[in-house]
Amino acid sequence: MRTALVTNFCPFYRVKLFRILRERLNATFLFFSDATERNWESLNPRGGSEFAVVPLHEGGAGRWRVLWRLARHLWTADYDVLIQGVSGRQAVLVTACIARLKRTPLILWTGMWHHPSTLFHRLTFPLVRALYRRADALVVYGTHVRDYLVSLGVAPERVFIAYNTADNELYNRAVGEDEIARMRSELDAGARRVALFVGRLEREKGVDVLLEAVALMAPADRPLLVVNGRGPRMDELKAYCAARGLSTVRFLAYVPNAELYRYYALADVVVMPSRTTREFKEPWGLVANEAMNQGCVVIASDAVGAARGGLIEDGENGLVVPEGDAGALKQALERALRDDASRARLSAAARATIAGWTYERMARGFIDAVAFVATRRGRE
Repeated sequence: MRTALVTNFCPFYRVKLFRILRERLNATFLFFSDATERNWESLNPRGGSEFAVVPLHEGGAGRWRVLWRLARHLWTADYDVLIQGVSGRQAVLVTACIARLKRTPLILWTGMWHHPSTLFHRLTFPLVRALYRRADALVVYGTHVRDYLVSLGVAPERVFIAYNTADNELYNRAVGEDEIARMRSELDAGARRVALFVGRLEREKGVDVLLEAVALMAPADRPLLVVNGRGPRMDELKAYCAARGLSTVRFLAYVPNAELYRYYALADVVVMPSRTTREFKEPWGLVANEAMNQGCVVIASDAVGAARGGLIEDGENGLVVPEGDAGALKQALERALRDDASRARLSAAARATIAGWTYERMARGFIDAVAFVATRRGRE
């Protein structure tokens, strides 16, 4: 069995997954992007050097040359299964066409659970729906994506869940009390509880909603809010804090992923206030996985995939609020920060939950999908 996995590139949080797929599915990886996507932090590390990779970008090739190389390789190589991530529009079409012409089983890998509402996306929706329906199988991030695909007419038995996973070993490392005390001192936290946001400073991430929720709280009840991220809204958000007198907000431009676990250990709650826009709906939000490794209480909006796809269960191991609702977010913050017993219960449940979200479990979705299409092809 030879498998080709076509996706944009190998982010650091996929290395261990791809290692398993290489071993279990004899996978070769075809990366068609140079990692300049808008939603990728350029300072983050990448992987892939240890895998069998087809060098589509060799020599600084442009988009169309990359697509030509992809088509030529898939046409001439002898693969038993093609797995295509849906992150590249043209690459998806190239792989789907080659699969159909060569009668090679095609598996689509997607985290999409909402079709964007721009004119381009409305016009191309019939094509996207047809691709989903005609794929031999689909591998998805969680139950929310499965339910969305089924609503589009995809047969449920063709959908396999590869629950989206972060590197638990990277984020569950112990942090001593002395280190936490040092960080609190550097941030001038005083006796306040600590809330943390990690992500891009763009509209879809909802940081303005979070700041509004903090502003609604009584000054004495406000947590120290640490905002870790970069983006075009930085100056606007800082200006809002100044205008509203939010003196307990600290902006950190960038913290390397290898050091983020310290901030999760510091935080009492991690807030993910994402909102739906015309172009975007949070596919998952691996910050939730990362934070739960340190027992953080994750407060997420219902526009976050992790809050709809099986990871965060409201009132069980975290809290879920309506997207864009600053009042509801304020109440969730107050609930998590004031009630020590409730916070401790949610924290313990978060740690217990995330321990089961491993790369082996995620890989099982791909392995089962490949077995499914191989069995179906054997019957034809």
